[in-house]
Amino acid sequence: MTVVFCYIPGDGSHHVHNVSDSIDTAHRYGQATGDTIEEPTYITPGSDEGGGNDDDEDAAHSTPHAPTHGMRFESFKYAKEHYRAYAERKGFGIRIDWGHFANDAEYDRVNIVCTCAGKPHKKKEAEISQNPKSVVPTRKYNTHPRTGCKARMYLKRKDAWYHVEDFDDEHNHPLILKPSLTRFSHRGIPPEEQVFLRMLHACNIPTSRQMQLMAQFYGGLSEVPYIAKDVSNLRAKFRNEHNHHDMQDTLEYFAKIHNDDPDFFVKISLDEECRVQSIFWVDGAARRAYKSFSDCISFDTTYLTNRYKMPCAPFIGINNHGLSIQLGCGFVRNELKNSFVWLFKMFLEAMGGVQPKSIITDQDTAMKEAIKVVFTDAIHRNCRWHVMQNATERIGPFMGKNPELLAAFNACVNNSLTLEEFEKNWMDMINLYGVKDNIDLFSIWKERKCWVPAYFMHAFFPFLQTTARSEGFNAVLKRYINPKNSIFDFLKQYMAIQDKINNAEEKAEAETALTDPPFWSRNPMERKMAKLYTRNIFYKF
Repeated sequence: MTVVFCYIPGDGSHHVHNVSDSIDTAHRYGQATGDTIEEPTYITPGSDEGGGNDDDEDAAHSTPHAPTHGMRFESFKYAKEHYRAYAERKGFGIRIDWGHFANDAEYDRVNIVCTCAGKPHKKKEAEISQNPKSVVPTRKYNTHPRTGCKARMYLKRKDAWYHVEDFDDEHNHPLILKPSLTRFSHRGIPPEEQVFLRMLHACNIPTSRQMQLMAQFYGGLSEVPYIAKDVSNLRAKFRNEHNHHDMQDTLEYFAKIHNDDPDFFVKISLDEECRVQSIFWVDGAARRAYKSFSDCISFDTTYLTNRYKMPCAPFIGINNHGLSIQLGCGFVRNELKNSFVWLFKMFLEAMGGVQPKSIITDQDTAMKEAIKVVFTDAIHRNCRWHVMQNATERIGPFMGKNPELLAAFNACVNNSLTLEEFEKNWMDMINLYGVKDNIDLFSIWKERKCWVPAYFMHAFFPFLQTTARSEGFNAVLKRYINPKNSIFDFLKQYMAIQDKINNAEEKAEAETALTDPPFWSRNPMERKMAKLYTRNIFYKF
């Protein structure tokens, strides 16, 4: 039985049908996806073309008859499918033994045999001596036994029809008698379901979840005519579609975006051998948003976003709703100073030379040096979380043994409002607890101007002291993107994330414009602020 997954637009329902019972619905599915599903046609000897009893035809589809000499089929696909369905009912597998192609790249002669046909392959002594067994364990693969089975169906094309010239149904091996096991020897993903699985793959839905979804459509995992490995192989095929022309497809996609968005900006850097070493792009909406929200950006790199292991470097900003926005993204070959200098220069070029007022990064030295070269007017701050994490590795055990010193350290960092107050509290702390000569504490104090809040009271870092915005965006990337993706696939997913961000911003704008917040008092100042601030920012106060 061939099963077709059908989604019928308009009624919001999903159905699974026998093809013979729902050709109409299958046609509608084909129109929705661009594929047309046709009803198989075959004629048995002695029947009239186009004639026959409808009941007999339905029975033929549900219980395939054994092929007979003279039976003809409209296409090779239908002939093979008929023999496959018959073989599945009888309990054996089939494969193409050999075939001869005509000038139109279609078979004109083809021999389909049982999977047990042929002689077992035995390695010759010369092969064994030239290829000795490896000491390292090799992967084991299951193989079909070859018993010399004579069962076959030989087809020949005449007048655009495929005729059964010879059919042998004698087997010299046991057949599979349990119906639930025959599906494993006739696995295959129908073309219309491949279209649906491609959509799931584009949403980065894992293989196990895809199989769970298809099991719901089929009514059980045992009813699905393929296994998780088949879906995994299909997904690998999708990923490999851009193997040899990834950058060509990426450039064409950039050109397509530019046609739809004239403000789209992209730059590519090549090495001496004309290989891509860096990419930067930003869409028109982000460039326009930067004019209003250039006060502060968060910058960080992340791995595991593409098959080339190129670090991904997104620029993240904050809009008037307190939401993270994408202000561009890049790929660099490595995390060296020169790579970041090129990336920051491209960012400046895209943004009309307007430097960010503030930028927050982790403690990467190459980023720090590149910011000094390009963002000369920006206030650079290190992520406090990263600083404290690195500090914990060095002084964690020491502080754990001195809880009072730890409390004094946290109070000094968190509660000092001015530079003078911080310096005084620090000196009092190290003198009181006798840690003036502690090298690790001294190294933390030496870097104080890069992360201690008191040194940034004059700068605008809206609701952040860490690169949590970048880390959060990187986490979203990992949900949307597979590490084996091409650059082309990454770019499509990146644009999908951009659509999600735009939708969230529109939702926040609608909430601010169409609703009223709950008030805590009757103070007119509170109502005035509710009109001045966006809803998300109002709730923060």
